[in-house]
Amino acid sequence: MTDRIQVWEYSDREAYLETQIKRSQSKFGYCKVYLEDVVRYRQLLSVDLLRRAYAGPGLNLQPILCLGVRSGAEVDLFRAVFFGPLMRLPLVQQLACHLDRNEDAQVKIRLGRLFGVGSGRLDDSRVMGVEINPECNRPDVYNGSFDKLPETWFQRFRLLFSDSFDHSMDPERTVHEWKRVAASRCYVILSYGVGNQPSPTDPTGGLSLAVMCDLWKSQPIYYSETANRTGYHEVIFRL
Repeated sequence: MTDRIQVWEYSDREAYLETQIKRSQSKFGYCKVYLEDVVRYRQLLSVDLLRRAYAGPGLNLQPILCLGVRSGAEVDLFRAVFFGPLMRLPLVQQLACHLDRNEDAQVKIRLGRLFGVGSGRLDDSRVMGVEINPECNRPDVYNGSFDKLPETWFQRFRLLFSDSFDHSMDPERTVHEWKRVAASRCYVILSYGVGNQPSPTDPTGGLSLAVMCDLWKSQPIYYSETANRTGYHEVIFRL
């Protein structure tokens, strides 16, 4: 059977926005991003950058944008892993990943900031988030829908991450908007459930590798069905 994307139809955009805000509020205390996955992403991108001689000394991937972040916990995790000096040390990495074993967002925020000492302030713009729920009141998180981002973000980011792509009202519009804010050779990391049916809270269903490649008009540099701690499939594109 051919992979086919499926999209829930709302009465209007306001119904979509209201549903997504309520969904985020109901799950505000949870985060399904884990330090061990972010560490793996950094390793994968490091190898790809060095193989193609895109990087000078160190890993030059900034700024980073995480989309659909709820409380913003994953912003702290990405900041710690990509810019924290402690997370360069193998023993510290092992300890941090060992401690990050549940979905409690506040625990993840504390771990991210503990192991992210020296990674910069919350407002230094190297790692930013987007969240539709206005309860997420942080200087490093833009409050708004991830399919309508600030005009000033044109070609700004070198790495995009999301495990919330299935919350798209219009997946083609979302891809177009994310590409608009992506810099040249930007990496896009997507973590997603496969084969889910669309619903009011998760309006984009039928996701698969073939669907993602068709939407992004790109071939992946990495794909996994088993590595993600949450059990999601993962794909990385280089635009």
